[in-house]
Amino acid sequence: MPSVRATSHGEARIRMLRIVRRGDRHDPRDLTVSLRFEGDFAEAFVDGRGEALLPGEAVKTLVHRTARESGGGEIESFGLALCDRLLANHPRVARVRAEISEQPWHRLEVGGKAQGQAFVAGSAERRTATVTSNGARVAVVSGFDQLTIMRTSGFGPPRPAAADPGGLDDGLQRLLVATLAARWTYTSPDVAFGPYRQGLRAAAIETFGCHGRRSVQHTLYALADVVLTSHEDIADITLAAHERPYRPADLFSAGMENPDDLFVVVDEPVGVVEITVERDVPPPA
Repeated sequence: MPSVRATSHGEARIRMLRIVRRGDRHDPRDLTVSLRFEGDFAEAFVDGRGEALLPGEAVKTLVHRTARESGGGEIESFGLALCDRLLANHPRVARVRAEISEQPWHRLEVGGKAQGQAFVAGSAERRTATVTSNGARVAVVSGFDQLTIMRTSGFGPPRPAAADPGGLDDGLQRLLVATLAARWTYTSPDVAFGPYRQGLRAAAIETFGCHGRRSVQHTLYALADVVLTSHEDIADITLAAHERPYRPADLFSAGMENPDDLFVVVDEPVGVVEITVERDVPPPA
């Protein structure tokens, strides 16, 4: 009879809105949680006995209860609390993986004054966190996804430069629009997650916006180098860029030149570049 090597089950896309009320100032936390459990559940698969499985409604109740108590802070802390509670309350669970994403909401401004209880939905960008724990060892991976960036000059792979007395054709791609994703692993779960997230996101935007690079690949490596150099508690970082294809419009039939001022969207293909950079580990003495 074949033997079961590994099993897992869980719940995905548990969506909730947590409102943190501090007097007249409210803060919304729009959260989506997915959970996976590993453990001794072979009988559910082999014999069809599901008594030891965690029912979906019980999992959702546990998530909602933990969100009420711990969902008002950083999403990494929320993930750590979820893992601790699941491992403590369910002995059959040997390992928990909690994936959390957060949709930002921005405070409305009226007459130049930020409102305490009124908000507008943010961009497609999401904050992400993945916490994996077996009780003895904990791994925390933070990140962001769907950060849309654009640069209109001095960036991208070189193309053949033509003789141009006006200096308009410098051999560089005139437009790059891409969505950027990043995820990084902490060396310890005992860090201030919020400042790290803000610092890494700021480094990504500054590196992209202030420093021209030879290519998307060159930029991603430079960004990773900045992060690992300036943040000692980051063990590694993975960066991915999905380039949205914009191409110069062809105005030849209209008898007009188009010095890369008008672009049209091309649905596909989409360029994808990804890199993972690890911190150098010194050789043993």
